[in-house]
Amino acid sequence: MTRYRIRLVEQSILEGSGDFTVEADTPELAAGILLAAHNRAREQCSNVVTLPDGQCRRIEPTDVIENSTFCMLLDDAGQEVREIEPEWEGATADEQQRNAQGAYGLGQAGTAEPGP
Repeated sequence: MTRYRIRLVEQSILEGSGDFTVEADTPELAAGILLAAHNRAREQCSNVVTLPDGQCRRIEPTDVIENSTFCMLLDDAGQEVREIEPEWEGATADEQQRNAQGAYGLGQAGTAEPGP
């Protein structure tokens, strides 16, 4: 058998939000003002977004909206080559699909639990 270097990666997408009232000519310009304020906060390593008119909100991730787990094949230097689709030894195609959806981490949004 061949030895492979494999990286197991677990990712979580977090969500936090805050509501603002922004005066602008269009919703797109209002969004630009808000994103510029968010960028200024991030540059200062802060999660408090402050608009020029003084409105401020603390944006903290409070909800996990998605979890995923996958494997990457690594080269000899430890650099990622490609994502690998897992195979479970001795499993039928249907069993492998169920494993990929459940045990492999494609769980329900907002949970770490396997999907249906």
